[in-house]
Amino acid sequence: MPSRSVRLYTAAQFEEVRSLVDLVAERSDLPPAERERLHAFQADLKQTLREDRRRAAGTARLSAATARLSRDA
Repeated sequence: MPSRSVRLYTAAQFEEVRSLVDLVAERSDLPPAERERLHAFQADLKQTLREDRRRAAGTARLSAATARLSRDA
């Protein structure tokens, strides 16, 4: 059986987590190794959000184009 991606969180929830992680990073006096791990997590989270936005924009464009083709047919 092929694997399928399952969305566990909404875009709004990801944004909330990103805000909380940023806040923790600003207020934290973590040791250097943990601070690096936190910064890496922040970068991964930001990349995920960018990709989700790009994917959502592409899906919206595809849906609009499909609707236009259906209407014109």
